[in-house]
Amino acid sequence: MKVIGIDIGGTSINSAVVSENKFEKEIHEKINAKGEREEILNHLFSIIDRLIDKDIKAIGIGSPGIIDTKKGIISEIINIPSFNGIPLKQILEKKYNIPVIIDNDANCFALGNKYFGKAKPYQNIVALILGTGLGAGIIIDNKLYHGNSGNAGEFGAIIFKEHHVAYYCSGQYFQDEFSTTGEELYKKAEKKDEKALEIFEEFGNNLGKVLSIIVHSIDPEIIILGGSISKAYKFFKNSMTESLKKHIFKKSYSKLKIEPSDMEHIAILGAASLYYDSLKK
Repeated sequence: MKVIGIDIGGTSINSAVVSENKFEKEIHEKINAKGEREEILNHLFSIIDRLIDKDIKAIGIGSPGIIDTKKGIISEIINIPSFNGIPLKQILEKKYNIPVIIDNDANCFALGNKYFGKAKPYQNIVALILGTGLGAGIIIDNKLYHGNSGNAGEFGAIIFKEHHVAYYCSGQYFQDEFSTTGEELYKKAEKKDEKALEIFEEFGNNLGKVLSIIVHSIDPEIIILGGSISKAYKFFKNSMTESLKKHIFKKSYSKLKIEPSDMEHIAILGAASLYYDSLKK
């Protein structure tokens, strides 16, 4: 079964033809995120035109923003303003005459790990993307959970300390508190720079407290960590674990698994998984 998986990012579109868990074609291209709607749409058409053939069953798309999954309308997409309110599902289904499924990129990350990654054996999953912000996808009883208005998993917006969760548990923390980036800190930590190691330790302490909120609320079997900051997992793992252990019940801690995602292009696989998931409904 062949499906086109498309990950729309803030500055690029990453895509591939997915057959099971293998890529048959890949296209990775930068986009003019500030361009007019027609310009970006035509770029997207160009990518799909190069991927599609008679064997393609569907197109799955992961996108930032708030997604009306039934109508396939994208809203509140900050990095691509011209796409606010776009009925992308309707446009693409009319043009290509195959099913198009669209969901939030964090939900796709969760599904990708469920179908292809470390979360495969589990029914109750939280997948966190630790990047420039903090997003999450939730799977309960093997089903992606969207909530009443499609906003489930917006843990980054929860009020925490003096700000909100994303301020302390994403790249925003390094930028706003220390005027640096996660990548720069990672390079320094690799060289055993004490200050960089201290910052990652505090980051882990914050993240552990936030994970305790998630565990008390959802009680998942596994929490998957992805995004650029998860590459520094070894530097914040211990403080995160100790912080989490202090704030949740012993039974919850003993049964919980936490793993960094290690699959390349999991967002594309997750977008393709939207079609596989739709077949179960």
